[in-house]
Amino acid sequence: MPKKTARKLISDGPSRNLRTAHKQLEHILILDVVQEALSAASGTKTYGFENIKGVGISEKIVNGWLTSDPCITVYVAAKAPLGEIQEEARVPEKVGGVSTDVVEIGEIDAFPFKGRYRPAPGGVSVGHFKITAGTIGCLVKKSDLVCVLSNNHVLADVNQGKPGDAIVQPGPFDGGHVPADQIAKLTSFIPIDFTKPNTVDCAIAEAQPKLVEPLNKALGKLKLPIVPAQLNMLVSKCGRTTQLTRGRISDTNATVRVGYGTAGTAVFQKQVIVQSLNANPFSQGGDSGSLIVNEANQPVALLFAGSTSHTIANPIQAVLAALGITIIV
Repeated sequence: MPKKTARKLISDGPSRNLRTAHKQLEHILILDVVQEALSAASGTKTYGFENIKGVGISEKIVNGWLTSDPCITVYVAAKAPLGEIQEEARVPEKVGGVSTDVVEIGEIDAFPFKGRYRPAPGGVSVGHFKITAGTIGCLVKKSDLVCVLSNNHVLADVNQGKPGDAIVQPGPFDGGHVPADQIAKLTSFIPIDFTKPNTVDCAIAEAQPKLVEPLNKALGKLKLPIVPAQLNMLVSKCGRTTQLTRGRISDTNATVRVGYGTAGTAVFQKQVIVQSLNANPFSQGGDSGSLIVNEANQPVALLFAGSTSHTIANPIQAVLAALGITIIV
């Protein structure tokens, strides 16, 4: 009897060995480590469970060629050398005699972090009702008010907003409308000056406490105290567009020109610059307002601008001082 191909074996129904091996890896790499993956420290030199995106049954590929051998395929956001993968998150070559394969698939998302979340965590889409969309940085307290923290250009429409203006989640560009999606109202912002240097692009909006939460969508629970940015510090952020990314601080005292469209170009001093750890960008449009944290999930900076290769952020201590706020964890 001729040997069945992998496709035939799989289409006829996986064998007991395949099903057993799949179930085992499914639990070890995904189902039993949900919390570990969600709250994994990002910006580290190693990849953990958060890098594993799926487990399936398919045909093994070697050097780009199908081998006709069925296998358990583990899908990862990014392939990395074995030494850069945390030991517990490494994929064994075989499980119960069944071969495995690792395939890079990238992030898997229905609509990134552009959806409607209740309660809304940090790291998801938000915006003043007249803008497109940015990102919630985190929750903060000003006096007795619980507020969301983001950028001036996200919550205050580049100086055009007025206290009491509606803030919606998701942002208008992602389908947020007033009043159905309003979670907060603009409280205060630091004006962006287009005639002299600035230090921060930030704003806060008083939130309805039941509609928000202090957790971050991908980073989990933040930790205090805040820490100053340091050269070569490994960091991460969760944003509306590029979601969870890792980076390295390459500058802690930069003076930069930042374009704000028709509003003009503003100069910022004493800024933090971050570069990605891989070929993917650390941030893109819509990630403005994201909180940048260190390996221990301690706040370091507030993302507000960037190019195709570099991200610009305000030191978090400058943001907190300017607005007179403290971070809620």
